[in-house]
Amino acid sequence: MRKNVKDAYAAAPGGAFYEGRDAFLRAALESVAGQFALDGASFYEFEEKSGLLRLRHRHACGVSFEHEEDLKPAPGSAVARALEALEPAVSKSAAGSFLFSPFRFDYCDPAGGRGVIPCFGLFRLERGPRRRGFSPAEAAKADAHLKSFLRDYYKAEFFSLNRKYDKNVAAITELTEVFATALRVRDSFRHILAGIQTYFGFDRVRLYLIDEKNRKLKGELSADIRGQIKSISYEEIPLEAGAHRFADIVLGRSSGAFMERYKDCVLYMPLSVQGVTIGLLIVDNLLSQQRIEPQELAMLKSFGGQIALAVDNARLFDKVEELSLYDELTKLPLRRYFNQRFQEEFYRAERFKQPLALIWADVDYFKEVNDTYGHQIGDKVLKEAGRVILSNLRKIDFPCRYGGDEIIILLPQATGEEARRLAQRLSQELAELRIPVPFSKARELRVTLSIGISTFPQDAATMDGLLEKADDALYWVKSHGRARIALYSEVAEERKKAETAGGIKDAPAS
Repeated sequence: MRKNVKDAYAAAPGGAFYEGRDAFLRAALESVAGQFALDGASFYEFEEKSGLLRLRHRHACGVSFEHEEDLKPAPGSAVARALEALEPAVSKSAAGSFLFSPFRFDYCDPAGGRGVIPCFGLFRLERGPRRRGFSPAEAAKADAHLKSFLRDYYKAEFFSLNRKYDKNVAAITELTEVFATALRVRDSFRHILAGIQTYFGFDRVRLYLIDEKNRKLKGELSADIRGQIKSISYEEIPLEAGAHRFADIVLGRSSGAFMERYKDCVLYMPLSVQGVTIGLLIVDNLLSQQRIEPQELAMLKSFGGQIALAVDNARLFDKVEELSLYDELTKLPLRRYFNQRFQEEFYRAERFKQPLALIWADVDYFKEVNDTYGHQIGDKVLKEAGRVILSNLRKIDFPCRYGGDEIIILLPQATGEEARRLAQRLSQELAELRIPVPFSKARELRVTLSIGISTFPQDAATMDGLLEKADDALYWVKSHGRARIALYSEVAEERKKAETAGGIKDAPAS
């Protein structure tokens, strides 16, 4: 909304362009100096309370620059006469010829805080001692030229304010839509940061969220002026006083000297929902060192509530979505989530020629457990099975509650023997558990697993084939006494031997 966009207005002579009061006044000095062949031109503001003229801008030798100098007009001097009568006055001395052109106009505070600000002072036009002085006609013409500039200033200011108003309205409309849309998209944080960066044009926008459980302020994303959005999840700040200025800001404590030094280039905005701080939004222009305008700060702060609400809703949306992907009882992913990951891992195994193993397990006699002891005990069995499985897997392994008491575990980069070792560990640990059943004679319940294993590419070349072979191996185990582990390659070999010896087919599983 701000960078690379100029609220320009074409000033009169010379086609000068300006933005804001100071740029306008510089343009006025340059224009009048060129139009009337001056050696110098200065702009003074008059403080009626102190009676001082304060030099603000000067143009000399083709260069415009800010300058500071205080003058006290002598009673009866040309300067005093010009200020009193609000008419141009001319003077000549050994230092040269001077024309004093007084002015009085009002301008709007660019920050919007002080409203209309009166400005009273004069322009001083100069020629060296060896140059001709200002004739009455030339003085009147120069004064009219400057007064024309002042009239143009009002037009420029109106044009600029109107443009800014239009932009603000557009930004409010579009950012509101961004925040509303962010409630429905998966990549909501990226959407929010991209919207802020696009419409305000800051060098960088960063988002940190509070992790209440671990008492940390955790980085989420950073968006820069190039439009690149990167994860900053590696940034974790203890939520303790003195640990970091970000933590101090969130905790409402003093932020230190850094914030004071860069207060014009950085905004730290805590995000709160219903009085509870959920995170911290940081925008800065530390790279460009461009001042963040007060109106931008005010506008961004006005969006603070919407940003916080959008972020909080996005987190809730992600939490709800996460809950829909996981089984509440076993804490294992559900079947539809498994299908998605299975496709990804199978594609990776095919592309990089890596092994992939699949474990298919179910709890032995689970139906009888439910029928005999009730579903409450059955739920305890499944809960313990989920806990044991999750505590024994690698980070890249992916388990799933496939349905009922059936559990599938995807093992990327694992061979059949590696899968067997994991299966043995799971079976042993689960067999050592004792599920309390106070109302039964035994007072406890022991649990065993039947497990079938298939591997890619040895057993199958497709996803469906891999599932089918693991299920086939599991069926073989269940038809041969349960509480065992079988690789499909071993089952196939056993069947082959049985067929060669004229053996019988597998008995049906109960």
